[in-house]
Amino acid sequence: MPTPALISAASQRTGAIAAGLTHAGTQTVTRAATLDDFDAVNALHERCSLHTRFARYQAARRSLRLAEFHHLTRPDRSLTWVTHPEDDRDQLVATTNLVRTTSAGAAELGIMIEDPWQSRGLGTALVQYARTQARTFGCSSIVVMTGSDNVRMLKIMTALGAARPTIRSSTVDFALPVG
Repeated sequence: MPTPALISAASQRTGAIAAGLTHAGTQTVTRAATLDDFDAVNALHERCSLHTRFARYQAARRSLRLAEFHHLTRPDRSLTWVTHPEDDRDQLVATTNLVRTTSAGAAELGIMIEDPWQSRGLGTALVQYARTQARTFGCSSIVVMTGSDNVRMLKIMTALGAARPTIRSSTVDFALPVG
């Protein structure tokens, strides 16, 4: 359980973390998620294909429960961002999460991008953004568990310098240094 000092430090960092990212290539804006985004995040899940949801969760999840989203928006445990077109703040096209793990200094990365927005460079930009924010979150590495057939995530991780592990099962684990 985080100490009060860690919670306070995480809350102070939220201002820097919440600044967001403008991705010119897709004309999107990424900002910190709030509980008010819950319905829009679930609407994003509903619009995503089974393949996309499976790539994100290794399961065919259709939505998040409010308790799960609450956990994802607590700055002492997780950092979560949502991405929307510059001209439509209410239409979420991606969600990105960094969740603290039980390993000191590590956070697990999760990313889901709506199907029509994939293969435009947005995934790489979101992973790079999460990587820079991980430093502010007090992490020295990002871990990713993905399906061995998730070609997009495999390419992103190797392009960012993660060593590609030998594939021995249906999932692949990556560790990406932050520093």
